[in-house]
Amino acid sequence: MTPALDELLGIDPDDTMTVAAEQDAEAYASLIEMLVVLRRRRGLTQQDVATYMETTQSVVSDFERIGGNARYSTLQRYARAVGARLCSMVDPTGAELAPTWRKAAEMPIRLSHRDAERLPFQAPWTEASEGVVKAL
Repeated sequence: MTPALDELLGIDPDDTMTVAAEQDAEAYASLIEMLVVLRRRRGLTQQDVATYMETTQSVVSDFERIGGNARYSTLQRYARAVGARLCSMVDPTGAELAPTWRKAAEMPIRLSHRDAERLPFQAPWTEASEGVVKAL
């Protein structure tokens, strides 16, 4: 029988540190996936997001690929570019958390008039009303 990759690398898949690292990697991948799904649901292109973030489309493409390790500030900027806000939770006990938030795509979006003026394009998920940009 051919040895598994973890055996060849000397990794114990049952080790608590290995399990924790795998859980962290899965959480990060889920976060990126949720942001990309939200971008697509809002009808935004990578170029739209890049314009808002004041970067290039290729940087956004690299960000969206699995296996990256973006800085928190980059995650925040991307989230804002797709009309979302990144929220973090810390569990000091180390126990697993049961998420109590709704999916990002279901959350209401509310941008101030000042934020809307800074958008280099009219965001397709918003409409102007009484000086406030509201989610459709």
